[in-house]
Amino acid sequence: MTPEELDAILPDFPKSMGVTLTHGSPECIVGTLTVQPHHANRNGVMHGGAIMAFADALGGSAAAVNLEDGQTTTTLESKTNFIRPIAIGETATARCEALHRGRRTTIWQTTVLREDGKPAAIVIQTQMTLSAAG
Repeated sequence: MTPEELDAILPDFPKSMGVTLTHGSPECIVGTLTVQPHHANRNGVMHGGAIMAFADALGGSAAAVNLEDGQTTTTLESKTNFIRPIAIGETATARCEALHRGRRTTIWQTTVLREDGKPAAIVIQTQMTLSAAG
């Protein structure tokens, strides 16, 4: 996918967080986020909610790439394992890969990596495919 196509599938909320998509295909979406002070928790590292929002943005985008005309998607379930902290100032990279792509649901695994390449979190989410009301 072109940078313009990737930008078009990313909603405004993750863009406002600083999420940028860098690669996109029906099987995988990759994005980055430079961790800013407003992403921090009280311990001075990236807040778990910010990590989850980053991963959800990629999972939703990955599901959107697989939609047919007239379909939308919504997150049905999400589970996060936090492994390591991400320091303020680091650029986190997330890779979202398809585990299942069915007619009604898709399942995605997003691995959020720190700058040193070590995983900070693994998120598995289920996206439901919705048909346009008619």
